[in-house]
Amino acid sequence: MKKIATILALMFMHNSYALEVQGINGVEILAIDGKKVGSSLFSRDKELDLPAGEHQIVVRFSKKFYNDLQVQSRPSIFNIDLQQDTKISVSGLNTDYKAERAIREGIEWQVISEDSEYSIKESDILMDNGFLPYSNIEEVISTYNQQNSITAPATVAAVSAAVAIPVVAPTEVAPAVSETTIPLQTLYQQASREEKKAFRIWLLEQDMK
Repeated sequence: MKKIATILALMFMHNSYALEVQGINGVEILAIDGKKVGSSLFSRDKELDLPAGEHQIVVRFSKKFYNDLQVQSRPSIFNIDLQQDTKISVSGLNTDYKAERAIREGIEWQVISEDSEYSIKESDILMDNGFLPYSNIEEVISTYNQQNSITAPATVAAVSAAVAIPVVAPTEVAPAVSETTIPLQTLYQQASREEKKAFRIWLLEQDMK
């Protein structure tokens, strides 16, 4: 059992250190590191698991008020240094009038974690036209990055590296991961946040036996 727990721990090492980023109070996260939220890389849930480090975030404010008026901003793009579970929020946009004024003047985004809170007051706005603007948000982000000579943080590479290169002591040999463990990995990826945390606790308990 201990050997199995060790193998599973190596498989899911990157998930144990994953951090959550979430949009609240009308903030929608549209893309991270050039990838649309809802693609194969990211979950469709509001809470997204990411490795620690710098990430390029695309967000917008979108909220329906009591009079059924939908107020929505253009997408804003900026970087955050993710070191803890983090929420991206706005403050005081509790009426359609306040929200529309904030959109005209520039929305102040709040980045909130356990140990820090700061505001982003002058984020760039992504521009797109046409019948369905922003329908291909990844292309819009790519164009913006090229125009501004920006290289988005490589989330895909970071995740792949975390999976492919488990850290072991020089005298230790990492156990081979059999193809039979692939269904277990799929089950883990499909699990809820609470189920993942419960599994990590179980792994620690097994390692202590």
